[in-house]
Amino acid sequence: MDEADLAFDSEQRYLSQALAAQRTRTGGLKAVGSCHNCGNAEDIGERLFCDSDCAADWEYQDSLRRRLGLKAPVH
Repeated sequence: MDEADLAFDSEQRYLSQALAAQRTRTGGLKAVGSCHNCGNAEDIGERLFCDSDCAADWEYQDSLRRRLGLKAPVH
């Protein structure tokens, strides 16, 4: 490896660490005992959503909120 390869590896490592830190800083969804999309609490356990449809709906709505600069609803 030459100096350019070492610099590139160092830059990639730094970028990966910065992205990981950003993800933990902003948090993420945590299990609340009900579906984050529809609110269904029936037999959900520690899952975030009822099913894949609710997960996809939430992802779509979240992407729209982010584009519009709106905050996520609080559950």
